[in-house]
Amino acid sequence: MDKETLITKLLDLAEGRETPESWREWWNEHEAELESMLNRGEYLKLKPCQHGFQWVPLFGSQKGAIAILEKNSIAFEASNLYQERYLAELDAFCKEQERVQREKQKEFKTNNPELFGRYPKFSKALAKVLDSTDEIQPAATEEQIGNQESVLDFALPAQVREFFLLTAGINVSTGVIIELSGLFELTIHGNRYCVLGEFWKEADGDQLLLCPGEETIWYYAHEQDKVKRLCNDMTELLEKKLARYLNEH
Repeated sequence: MDKETLITKLLDLAEGRETPESWREWWNEHEAELESMLNRGEYLKLKPCQHGFQWVPLFGSQKGAIAILEKNSIAFEASNLYQERYLAELDAFCKEQERVQREKQKEFKTNNPELFGRYPKFSKALAKVLDSTDEIQPAATEEQIGNQESVLDFALPAQVREFFLLTAGINVSTGVIIELSGLFELTIHGNRYCVLGEFWKEADGDQLLLCPGEETIWYYAHEQDKVKRLCNDMTELLEKKLARYLNEH
């Protein structure tokens, strides 16, 4: 490939005459030549990125083409087509995500009337933030809870058992994870705890803790390596601490 052929293609790209398919096909055909013709920075800026959106790679490569043309003092009229198509694609994607989120929230409310009845503030806050990746599990059975207690050799507080009888677990991307199957034992500073789940109150991965023989919920701030008293019981955790946290997110 000679420089004139390259400049012609860069002009087509800068001025909006390429499609995502034509640009990707041309790049794949000539990538080895381009890598030898261009310096490393130019090559990387021009290279179409791997992306879920159709128009993002073209929009990014256009910027690389413009930079090369300007460096060589070649006149052109930059097109806004790729940016407009990308923004339209992004808007459609966001609307679809919102639709899926609304459906998931509606399904959650329909399928969990007892959870809403027992923990109304928490459930309403949870419904607002649910997205397509979040998980609300069906209720656990007494047998499942008992089996987990046997495995852990740890008797769960009454209010924690009550929660799991309404749902075997929640996993919310905003930073709340409480799952019966995810309970495990942990020793911190010589004290034995049962890890109830995660609550990203101060940092990602901070944990909710239970102590043997009490309803109190404790909190392990791992960046500080400190165990702190969080609240009196499971109801206070859900209806006050987590409801407030979810409303803020």
